[in-house]
Amino acid sequence: MPEQSDSPRDSAGAVPPSGSAPKDLSFLWPVIDRVRAVEIKFSADDAAGTTPGAAPALEARIKALEEEVAALKKALQGGGIGSGVNAAIAGDAVAAPELLPQRWPRLAAAAVAVVIMLLAAHWMIVFVYDWPTLVLRLVSIAIPLPLAVWLTLRYRISPAMEILFGLVIGAIAVFGMAYVTSIHEKTAFLPENMREWQETLEYIASIMFAHLTGVLLSSAMQARSGAQNRAGEATLRLAQVIAFVTGRAVANGPQIKKYVETVQNVVSNLMPVASAIMAIVTGIKGILG
Repeated sequence: MPEQSDSPRDSAGAVPPSGSAPKDLSFLWPVIDRVRAVEIKFSADDAAGTTPGAAPALEARIKALEEEVAALKKALQGGGIGSGVNAAIAGDAVAAPELLPQRWPRLAAAAVAVVIMLLAAHWMIVFVYDWPTLVLRLVSIAIPLPLAVWLTLRYRISPAMEILFGLVIGAIAVFGMAYVTSIHEKTAFLPENMREWQETLEYIASIMFAHLTGVLLSSAMQARSGAQNRAGEATLRLAQVIAFVTGRAVANGPQIKKYVETVQNVVSNLMPVASAIMAIVTGIKGILG
């Protein structure tokens, strides 16, 4: 029975040498192609009957190939080409922007700013200019979105925390608007029936989805810059699942990597669009109905 090894394995199943990073050997393909070309040439010469005068030329070709293979082997052993590839990868990792940890004082200040702007918009639209409620709902989507981009663009994104943040600012803003309205118009503060509760919850969800849309836009921009975050890891796992379901996971090497990256880019671009649609639908559904 073959022994089980605890050594880490790369995607091809090979065990990398101890104390060294896996090397990208894709640069060897041109050399392999040249060796195959020489083999084909040898076969053609054997089939046609090689003349005595062609022997020196063949020996020269063989010697040149041996020297080239020896140089490549020396470069690999000495950390030449292989280390250059790894250094380039490491250089990309270093060049990627480092995301800052999100801090609670900053989140609290952003929440206060969003709520104040939403309450001010509510006062101006409803009581000062007496504009339709549809305008208020659309403005309530437009305010949190750019502030969410500013809040998360250079910072680490936690999807669960951002959803909770959106729900909190949505609830505070909506019930704050209801409180102001109840004082100004001498009406009930809380919803009085299931229809009013549904409209209230949909309004809160609309603000939350607006905030989430800005967060997803930040995540997409971070992914393009090479930064890593939890949202990007989630879209990567989703892309891998989609690749497996669609049958492309059986491919190997660069093909599956490129396919997964394509799916991840599509998912990253579609998620903000879907979130924005949800914000609009939940915001105006009750009004249009």
